[in-house]
Amino acid sequence: MPGNIRPDPILRITTPLGAETFEVAAFKGTEGVSRLFEFTVDLLAPHTTAVAFDRLLGQPATVSMLMPGKKHRYWNGIINRVTQGGTAAVENDVSVTGYRVSLVPKLWLLTRRRQSRIFQHLSVPDILQQVLGGTDAAPQLQGAFEKRDFCVQYRETDFEFASRLMEEEGIYYFFKHADGQHSLVLGNAPTAHAAVPGATTIKYLASEGGIRPEDRIYLWDKEQALTAGKATLWDHTFELPHKHLEAEAKVVDSVQVGSVSHKLAVGNNSTLELYDYPGGYAKRFDGVASGGSVQASEIQKIFQDNKRTVDLRIGAEEALALRSHGASTAPQIASGHKFTLDDQGDGDGEYVVLEVEHEATSGSLVTAGSGDFLYKNRFACIPAALPYRPPQATPRPHVSGCQTAVVVGPAGEEIFVDKYGRVKVQFHWDRAGKNDANSSGWVRVATTWAGRNWGAIHLPRIGQEVVVDFLEGDPDRPIIVGSVYNADNMPPYTLPDNKTQSGIKSRSTMQGGTANFNELRFEDKKGSEHVYLHAEKDLQVMVENDETRTVGRDRTTLITRHCTTDLKNQPKDKPLDTGHQTLTIHKGNQTETLKEGNQTITLEKGNQAITLKDGNRTLDVKGTETTTIQKDRKVTVTEGNQTIVVQKGNQKVQVQMGNDETKVDMGNYTISVSMGNIAIKAALGKITIEALQGIELKVGASSVKLDQTGVQVKGIMTKVEGMAMATVKSPMTQVNGDGMLVAKGGITMIN
Repeated sequence: MPGNIRPDPILRITTPLGAETFEVAAFKGTEGVSRLFEFTVDLLAPHTTAVAFDRLLGQPATVSMLMPGKKHRYWNGIINRVTQGGTAAVENDVSVTGYRVSLVPKLWLLTRRRQSRIFQHLSVPDILQQVLGGTDAAPQLQGAFEKRDFCVQYRETDFEFASRLMEEEGIYYFFKHADGQHSLVLGNAPTAHAAVPGATTIKYLASEGGIRPEDRIYLWDKEQALTAGKATLWDHTFELPHKHLEAEAKVVDSVQVGSVSHKLAVGNNSTLELYDYPGGYAKRFDGVASGGSVQASEIQKIFQDNKRTVDLRIGAEEALALRSHGASTAPQIASGHKFTLDDQGDGDGEYVVLEVEHEATSGSLVTAGSGDFLYKNRFACIPAALPYRPPQATPRPHVSGCQTAVVVGPAGEEIFVDKYGRVKVQFHWDRAGKNDANSSGWVRVATTWAGRNWGAIHLPRIGQEVVVDFLEGDPDRPIIVGSVYNADNMPPYTLPDNKTQSGIKSRSTMQGGTANFNELRFEDKKGSEHVYLHAEKDLQVMVENDETRTVGRDRTTLITRHCTTDLKNQPKDKPLDTGHQTLTIHKGNQTETLKEGNQTITLEKGNQAITLKDGNRTLDVKGTETTTIQKDRKVTVTEGNQTIVVQKGNQKVQVQMGNDETKVDMGNYTISVSMGNIAIKAALGKITIEALQGIELKVGASSVKLDQTGVQVKGIMTKVEGMAMATVKSPMTQVNGDGMLVAKGGITMIN
């Protein structure tokens, strides 16, 4: 380029401004497994060069370094920072301006994108595919990954969210660099590690006199750290309430480093345990599908995933046990890649690079010449025989306190729950949710009481606003702890006018209106206290033992149709027996009014007694009264009179079979007919009238009198007639005619 300061530089940079715009003065930076690389490049450009920042920021750039064998080592990234420095004069009266740019991976862009969203029924690789879009991700994952039922990104950057998920699943990442591009490699097994770009076998040669050999490792050490001997996880799911879902894993016994075997089970570290709760695996599975159907096989997956999860935890601990550190002049050493160490002695072998710090300079701003170029790096690595597992370093988001959400469900439904009474909600922060049955997973609903088939239950309905808390602050574990009113769903009682009222008021469903409800309301206004119970249709009260009601004043019961009272005594272990009903009114009146219809009292077995201790009883029947007694009837008036009055009509007493007996123990018996006749007839049989003192039949002045002295017949005219014969016989018979005596007959015999 015009004004080029150094001919044929070893370090070059290509930017959107071209490959010859800048000369690299210095390059340094760090790359590592499961971390973002950042390279800082110091640049020189002729003072006359116009450098527009907007043409650099967010654009790709590639630093290349010429290695032995005429091969190039590339570091590619996007420019996320540009700094313009001062201007200095160099030889030949050329003035240059210094610039500094920072190169980061495209994955870095995800640190500038923060959001909250919900993923459902997806495995972590499936989620990563969505989150890592545009980062040129190249997954090289081994094994199967189960789908997570409900997974929330909550106020996290996409980078934080992706990092957290990868750490939970034992997935690590690193970058491959090429001319003009870099790719993101996702791995979870040794097969993901490719060889370093360049010579894959790197010799060890210690530096002498401060001179560093080219393309060699000149410093090498290894260290072993004491680690925990085992990891134990417990977890809980309400679908398996009596299980701890525990899982345990121990560190491997030993690892081969070069030709030396290092024991990891040392220092009595079997007593050093990493215990954690919750393990994080139980929440990933649900025994109920999104639509409400049972999927028992899903919940059983916990018993495989818990073992896999604890293995990842102890694997991260094992990865900390053995490390080697080195320094070299070999630029091909790259994080996530493998190389073979040679000529070191017992350390010779294959290693995976975890971290590299590069540093290169091309000389000062005022001196030229490629002879001033220097490159070195420092790195850390682990034996390739030890699988790498990333530590869980990314913090999980914590929901501080409660928030509200709206209950949702399928179109056309008013209540949408599963067999546990769980509902689905639309969170206010969820921009992707459609306010339907897919807005969330099933969310448990807290209640005041929850026993085995007993307790309290109020199921939130679609459209209601609920208060949501999160178990241990985990956004993946929401739980509804209450409901709140809002401008759409106002309280059932107008406030503040009815501030003394409280209660429970429901709404009939489906399509119930404001007039369709059940309600229990309390009015606590002093002097107007009131309890109101409303059943929209039926009311059923079950009292398994005694019921006592005390009414301090009046009681009114209005029944617009039928009333049935059925008294039974039915102990749980015995058949139906008898029961009792007692109604006591200490003072006052009892009135039962049936304005229209029938009243039937049926006593299938037992006795009925009506006792009036003091007072009168009146029975007023406007129509006909019929009394049927299948066995005996007894009417006893202990003191006083019994009067039967038929004001109009007839009275008939009929005994179809048996006897009719009227008995007066003491007193008189009178039959009086004011107008009409008395007829006594024995159709079959006889009539007997018997008295101790006498019997008298009397009509006007005539009478027939019978007493113990005899029979006296008296009348103005007395006629004794026998149709065939009349006989008057006694020891002594006297016939007197004071005026006249006539004795007449066809034959008259006087003897």
